[in-house]
Amino acid sequence: MFEYDLAVRQLSKALRERPNLLGPTVIVGVDYLKLGSPEKAIPFLQQALKLDPSNREARQALASCYLGQENFRSAAEEFREIAVLDPDKAEAWFKLGHEYLDLSARLAYRGAHLYRESAWGHRFLGDLLFQRSRWEDAIKEYRKALDAEPRQSGLHTSLGQAFLHAAKLEEAEAEFDLELKLDSSNEQAWLSLANLQLARGQATAVLESLGKVWEISPEFMAVQRGFPSIELPQESAKASIAHVQGDPEGSAKHFLLAALYSTTGENALSDRQWKAFQADFLGRQQPSNSAAGGPANQDPCHAHRYAACADSLQTHKHLANPERLLLGKTYLTLQRYEPAAEALAQVHGVSNENAEASYWLARTYHALGAESYARLEESFPNSWRAHQLRAEGYALRQNLDDALKELQAALQLRPNESELHEALGQVYLDNQADDDAQSELEKALALDPSRTHALYLMGRLYVQKRENEKALPYLQRALRLQPDLADASSLLGTAYVRLGQFANAVPKLEKAAPLDHYGSVHYQLYLAYRKLGQVELAQKALARSQDLRRSSLEHDQAVIMGSPQVETEP
Repeated sequence: MFEYDLAVRQLSKALRERPNLLGPTVIVGVDYLKLGSPEKAIPFLQQALKLDPSNREARQALASCYLGQENFRSAAEEFREIAVLDPDKAEAWFKLGHEYLDLSARLAYRGAHLYRESAWGHRFLGDLLFQRSRWEDAIKEYRKALDAEPRQSGLHTSLGQAFLHAAKLEEAEAEFDLELKLDSSNEQAWLSLANLQLARGQATAVLESLGKVWEISPEFMAVQRGFPSIELPQESAKASIAHVQGDPEGSAKHFLLAALYSTTGENALSDRQWKAFQADFLGRQQPSNSAAGGPANQDPCHAHRYAACADSLQTHKHLANPERLLLGKTYLTLQRYEPAAEALAQVHGVSNENAEASYWLARTYHALGAESYARLEESFPNSWRAHQLRAEGYALRQNLDDALKELQAALQLRPNESELHEALGQVYLDNQADDDAQSELEKALALDPSRTHALYLMGRLYVQKRENEKALPYLQRALRLQPDLADASSLLGTAYVRLGQFANAVPKLEKAAPLDHYGSVHYQLYLAYRKLGQVELAQKALARSQDLRRSSLEHDQAVIMGSPQVETEP
């Protein structure tokens, strides 16, 4: 910390005499960020970007500052600019996808805390558990949300989708039916019901449900290229194709056959059916078609005419919060994610309405992340970043074998990439293969001694092995490079406690305490305070530790944010 403070003071003095020096301006901004003062960093970083708009280091640091202030809109703008400036587009899509998903997780974490007992708070958490294939945990959260607000739109559908993926088809059908009783024009509920019917092999029922979606909103149906959302065996897809071949031609049939032929790998037939569906869609969009347009005085937003709804809202000079929220949700339905994020990020206030806007903004950032990853897979499927992305997906779903295969494939393309050795080391560490983890992390640090995450992981490895003396230099160096790295502060404090260095432990543990998910940091604080004779502080830390250990919310959020539970008790 002293090194950064000294550098800031010396360079600030130089900049007062020569304010247009780019290098020192960037360094001061980055150092203020590392010192935990984003408000002081921002003017320097903004000045650096006036001097050189293409400086990616300044933009990355500025985005981190905005994240620290929960200014998600400005952070997202900087991430997009960084991606545009990066000439390596595989790298750009990979990193942009990560940044968007991090924004989504941060919003969800914030929302689950701010609205802890509300339906939105449980829904934030349920969605992220769902995204990690934790179906049973997601079901619990959606049920809690329904207990809090039984008539909230979309909740029964979310619960039904979790049941569907957990292969509980009767429970899923019941939830979709409940959603449709609340709102018979809910396209997502009908589409989800079609997924369930497809899983059962009920092709005729699938056509009927898809026909309902088409009647309600052809625009909604036209962007559902991800249908079906379930894993459908090729034999089931072929059986459904044979079943519907004799049915009358129509938009629902074209849509279904396009999806089924894609599942069976018959891409030419799939494209032909999709083109037929698009022709039907364009026909419905013609102004002369009164069936598509509805009565001239009908509100397009209530009529599920999403493009017209967005156009109508955009004509307003000043949008109130409810209108901005509606505009954002409308763009999200149309899968126009960037304008959706822009509208939702501008909804102000901390009311229940803002909770809803935050929820949909988190969903939008997640969709933007998925879209970035899809572009990476489509444009650079054999790149090392594509292999790394697949590995991360497998690791998230705890598929160790395939994660290792993908990382090894990436390393064949980039054998000297320290980030890949670090990622491989973390997979081994997370799966208790300590010797392999140590080998890979040592390779990562040999290639790049300044990788703070690899330093932290080496420290974590030694703390878990109770070799605390060996952990110290790695964690100390990680914190010199990145003073705000809470996980490293936590482990360094723990190592100090085990070594009897209680006075050294307290400041590190106090810094990590706000992000303590499992109660372990506060327990270490309790031990240190007690040994130092600070009885009242010790009791408060112990009580907080016990509260956190009882909180499943904290545990689930830790998993979502990627925080491992490291055994740190003596």
